[in-house]
Amino acid sequence: MKADPFVARLRFDRFELDEAEARLTCAGEPIALAPRPFAVLCALARTPGSLVTKNALLDLVWGHRFVTESVLKTAISEVRAALDDDPKQPRCIETVSRRGYRFIAATIGASSLRAPAIERNVAAWRDHPALAALTALCRGDAALAELIRAVATTLDREPLVLSEF
Repeated sequence: MKADPFVARLRFDRFELDEAEARLTCAGEPIALAPRPFAVLCALARTPGSLVTKNALLDLVWGHRFVTESVLKTAISEVRAALDDDPKQPRCIETVSRRGYRFIAATIGASSLRAPAIERNVAAWRDHPALAALTALCRGDAALAELIRAVATTLDREPLVLSEF
């Protein structure tokens, strides 16, 4: 089974993030992080160095539910606390005023080499008209959104071939 290119797995500073295993460790020791802040960290880590807008994070983590930006601010604060990251002198998560956040930690190891490919793949499937329509239809259903993401990943690896019956 191939690894999902949309799943974050990287090492940075003293930390290791493994989204597939829902694990964040610091020097080998597990770091407790609630599911939503963990999802925010993963969403940012999938595209290191790139701006992730507030709206994109709200959509990715809260699945198009009607929530305010305050839940995102709280989640970012929890992530920063877990990473011992100072918002005034960030090492891991940079705030882009009024726009969003950027994962700025220097990654260690081979996983950092995959980042540009991940950025291109995420951008490509997100902009696909059929996937945009499907995502709009699943508003509020995180399981369905995850299924659509899995289908997009599969289609990226194995193009769909339609035949007449």
